[in-house]
Amino acid sequence: MVVADAPEDLRLEGDRLRLERAVANLLDNALRHGARHVSLRGRRDGDDVVLAAVDDGDGFGALAPELAFDRFTRGDRRRHGGAGLGLSIVLAIAVAHGGTAGARNRASGGAEVWMRLPLAGTQARATR
Repeated sequence: MVVADAPEDLRLEGDRLRLERAVANLLDNALRHGARHVSLRGRRDGDDVVLAAVDDGDGFGALAPELAFDRFTRGDRRRHGGAGLGLSIVLAIAVAHGGTAGARNRASGGAEVWMRLPLAGTQARATR
């Protein structure tokens, strides 16, 4: 089951196709690794929009969450497949839009992976 939750007035400015690709990769990652429930959450945090995919799977296990953004990094290949590029693409798109991306294991189980992007109408941050 996938549930989406975001305020109606939450707005981003950017390349629509690239942002759609990033959100699709967030969701694909959560669906591959989640057990039953996945949520896509959007919220405002200061001058930023945070888009997060949250799942109820096993989390990142032995893999440190920050390493999940490295190209060709994969969790359990036998169970989940994939080339290990999805989250590195999310990070590249976020950075290209003046934002960042991150991940963490949730205390209640599962993982949360997010993009933090400038709110529409705000000045984008300098990128790394």
